[in-house]
Amino acid sequence: YYYKVFGSGTKLIVSDRGSSAPEHSEILQKEHENQLVYVCLIEKFYPEVIRVKWTDEGRKEITQNVVKGDVWKPADDDKYSVSTWLTVPLESKKNKYFCNYEHESGDGSLPTQEKPNFDIHILFPLVSSEMSPRELDCSTSSGNGTIFNRDQLTHKAAQLVYTVLLLKSSMYYVIVLFFMYR
Repeated sequence: YYYKVFGSGTKLIVSDRGSSAPEHSEILQKEHENQLVYVCLIEKFYPEVIRVKWTDEGRKEITQNVVKGDVWKPADDDKYSVSTWLTVPLESKKNKYFCNYEHESGDGSLPTQEKPNFDIHILFPLVSSEMSPRELDCSTSSGNGTIFNRDQLTHKAAQLVYTVLLLKSSMYYVIVLFFMYR
């Protein structure tokens, strides 16, 4: 399998394998602090290029309060998975939302359910099994290699450290330059 990236949005993949549609997809939900969190999990597809978006009942795309996870590849599989979160106020519980995906092998749409789905511990196996579903805070838990808030915090911290080191190096350069031409 070979791939080449052109610019920021084009990726060419050459492979002897055909594309395969997602084998499993589901929406899990969790009530937390007057909010309802929907997690859309799409698993076991190939190639890894996929577009996932949330829409409301009128098929209007929702962009606020959406966290899109990166595509990951489990160590024991040659297919990919992705997840995305939608957070809505608890008052919107009666509204129906859709997790839509576009993949080379075809498109799909998953509707949200009205009843709570407490199987979210399957998605987040690293959380202690002693916790009840009501105690589970999926906004800080991990699952299948994707850690949303922790990864975001780590990324921001790394970006800050890199910026500070870059500024420090620039200051040393200016100081050395000053003493050389003094």
